[in-house]
Amino acid sequence: MELHIVERHSIPSSAVREYVEKKVGVLSRYFDRISRMDVVLEAEGPTHRTQIIAHLVNKKVVKALGESPDILASVDQAVDKMQRQLVEFKEKLRVVRKSGEEAPPGRGAAKPKVEEVEDYVRKPLTLEEAVEHLEASGRDFLVFFEAGEEAPAVLFKKKDGRYGLIRPRP
Repeated sequence: MELHIVERHSIPSSAVREYVEKKVGVLSRYFDRISRMDVVLEAEGPTHRTQIIAHLVNKKVVKALGESPDILASVDQAVDKMQRQLVEFKEKLRVVRKSGEEAPPGRGAAKPKVEEVEDYVRKPLTLEEAVEHLEASGRDFLVFFEAGEEAPAVLFKKKDGRYGLIRPRP
């Protein structure tokens, strides 16, 4: 894991750099596929900010920010937040792999799963007939062909009880 430390508006201190290296180095225990960590230390008046940016596998980027009057406390805050995020990300990867919903990172994109297929008769309908079909079906939308038109249209019921119609442009 590469580690880049940038100090802005503060006096560089080897003790602070060593503290940051020690604390951030521990994060690789929580997620072992971190390619690079960028740590930005800022001092703005009495407030010190530490931002940690972790570049993970599959171009995933995780950020954590710590703010405190003490520079070491802000480093601790940012490291704690990053630790939680890395653990959550690792758990998410584990659950996804276990359930098989998506391909693991770096192994290609997952194909979408179609849960239900329904056939319908392609009978041209007037707008009034389409409204009747939609009401009878109890669904939120209806794909139909308007009488005299070649392209399909979508009729949908809005939350306020009115209807909306989507027609393709020529």
